[in-house]
Amino acid sequence: MRPMVPNGIPLSPTPDRLTVWRASTPWQTVRSMLGLVIVCFFIAQLAVLVVAGYIDGDMNGTIGPFDPFFTFVGSLCLAPFLMLFFFLRRPKLTHSINAHPNPLGQMTHALAGGSVVQSTQPTSVSHHIFRSTAPLEMPRPKHLWLLFILGVTVSTAFLLPLTLTGANVVTVLLAVVIVLPAWLIGFATPVFAWWSITSRHMGITMSRRDAEWILVAGMLSTVPAIIINSLVSPVVLNSLGFDAYQAGSWGEGMILFLSAPIGEELSKALAVLCLSHLIVSPKHGFYVGSTVGLGFALLENAQYIFMALLSDYSSISYFFTASLRGLSSIPGHAMWTGLSGYAIGCWLARDNRLANITSSAFVSHDPEASWVLYDKTGQPVSTAGWANIPSDRMIRLVSRYERYAWSMPTKPLSGIFLAILGHGLWNGTSWGVGRLLADSDSVLAILLQLGWLVLMVLTLWFCILRWLPTVVLGSKET
Repeated sequence: MRPMVPNGIPLSPTPDRLTVWRASTPWQTVRSMLGLVIVCFFIAQLAVLVVAGYIDGDMNGTIGPFDPFFTFVGSLCLAPFLMLFFFLRRPKLTHSINAHPNPLGQMTHALAGGSVVQSTQPTSVSHHIFRSTAPLEMPRPKHLWLLFILGVTVSTAFLLPLTLTGANVVTVLLAVVIVLPAWLIGFATPVFAWWSITSRHMGITMSRRDAEWILVAGMLSTVPAIIINSLVSPVVLNSLGFDAYQAGSWGEGMILFLSAPIGEELSKALAVLCLSHLIVSPKHGFYVGSTVGLGFALLENAQYIFMALLSDYSSISYFFTASLRGLSSIPGHAMWTGLSGYAIGCWLARDNRLANITSSAFVSHDPEASWVLYDKTGQPVSTAGWANIPSDRMIRLVSRYERYAWSMPTKPLSGIFLAILGHGLWNGTSWGVGRLLADSDSVLAILLQLGWLVLMVLTLWFCILRWLPTVVLGSKET
């Protein structure tokens, strides 16, 4: 046996113009985020228990009693989920090994770490470890929307017998078989579909890791929002004589149209501000803000779809909840936080605080670096989905409404105020109409509520199509 080199070849700095090969994996981001949203869901719920022990130990809307055991148990349960979160978000490293013909080299090389490289001719070998900066890839929006439509339809069909005939062996078995896929498809697919649209068509190049962190920041922003809505606001309202836990009361209403918009939009805006190193223009600020909003909606949607599946009329509740939230609440969260993100981007630009694209991890530290994606068969994949300019489809869409475009907010306070206002009107009008029709069980009352929901959805999209040309094409004032 040929003796091995006693000391392995050490790692060396990454050379310039290094070529790295990676298979195209557009569904990998979806899979990794699905696992992470479950972890973040438990983190958000358990964080409330930890804080509740300090503020409202019995969670009845009044200050006290202080319950250290409540906090201790919550912290004990929270710890493994935090460790799992950081494990899942650990940096993804790439190990590159390069061999070059060298008459004075060797044919067998031992590397630091225990690997061995053998060649058929004398070579010199170097190897490097660096963080992956592969660009974000997402499945095509039409594939995600098709999965959503088929998934919701099939899930509703499986749940319908339980609603119509009640519980028996067959209906319960059908519900048990479909409940997990129904939940995952109902809450996650529309979020990823909207994320795919903004990532593919807005002309934003973003590394996969950074894009995932933006979505994760949106998930984590639910933690302070839930604490505000579940603990702080009920205590404040109770001190003012309002009961936040009484259905249909003004206390409940103020949670919906005051506490939720203010707490949630401030939490999301703070998440955007923490990601300011990724904002290189106002348009990038909008992208970061909208993605934070999608991350928030992802976790919020998981809870709403879960509650719909547990309701008495699960098939009907699931169908309408998944459909309405997929078309309205999810893009609404993206648009509201996008307003804050755009304004923060303008503020950073005025004070020359915008990140330099070469110093942020959008694609590479090398501004001239280019990525070519290949599928598993070795064939190149079109990179039009993550080009630096908006797609032709997006240009055609916004060009239709360019003459009617509204100016975007350019100051953080105005952006956050608009976000809170839009969110508050959405929640407040829904609560108000429901309160007015609460005593009526007629078909007309149901139709009026559905009609109001349709009107709100149309109004939301009217606003989106007025602001979008300014985001994509730029403000006429600048």
